[in-house]
Amino acid sequence: MSRWRGNILSYDNVKTTKGEKHGWASFIFMGAPHEESGYNACAGSSVGCRATCLYYAGRGAFPQVKSARIRKTKLYFEDFTTFKSSMEKDIKSALNWADRNNLKPCFRLDGTTDLGVAQHFVSNNKTKQFYDYTKCPSRIRMAEKHDNWHITYSLSENTTTKRMRILLASNSNIAIPFHNVPEIGTRLLGREIVSGDETDLRFLDGMKKIVTLKVKGGKGKKTLNEDKKSTNGFILTDGAALEKRFAALA
Repeated sequence: MSRWRGNILSYDNVKTTKGEKHGWASFIFMGAPHEESGYNACAGSSVGCRATCLYYAGRGAFPQVKSARIRKTKLYFEDFTTFKSSMEKDIKSALNWADRNNLKPCFRLDGTTDLGVAQHFVSNNKTKQFYDYTKCPSRIRMAEKHDNWHITYSLSENTTTKRMRILLASNSNIAIPFHNVPEIGTRLLGREIVSGDETDLRFLDGMKKIVTLKVKGGKGKKTLNEDKKSTNGFILTDGAALEKRFAALA
């Protein structure tokens, strides 16, 4: 199978290619998070998530890759017309490639940002699946208007008990990073857990799930004690730590 290459979107990612085993091809926009580009591309970011961001993992550590992601993010802010045109061409190309390879295409347009990029493309691609993670509750409400845009809320150290109560009362899935990932089959905060590391296909998780993640970002690969200091509690030790943090909701 020949690998697909785009101008704005990326494909050859370890976890997204795992989706091929399930018949899906995930195409992702990997931009520059937070203020790496000079623009704030992650309005809901926290100290902890910035310290462990996927942006710094794998090939993201290479200078040329960082430069490309910064360039694409600047294009989004400075020349959205060109950005949109390039994205539309990539989506069309990705759809053709997936069809030739008997794969179902899906698109994650905030792979390392939290801009809500998909809002500009979901309506013109109503039969295609889009998905994202977000720390912005407003993004969840936005996605609920579209049957083809699935959003998973990303927990941070800034998530309040009040916000968590609202999330647990909704159909939203909640992604949580752990040092010691709880076993599949257990329940947390009254919810079934699913692995966020097996594939990136979050839209197949169902509703009202806790999505467990193992920390991956380069800045977060330290000892447990160092992580507790550098990430301000963003990464939880284990399931018991989650239950303790939100004990008031039990």
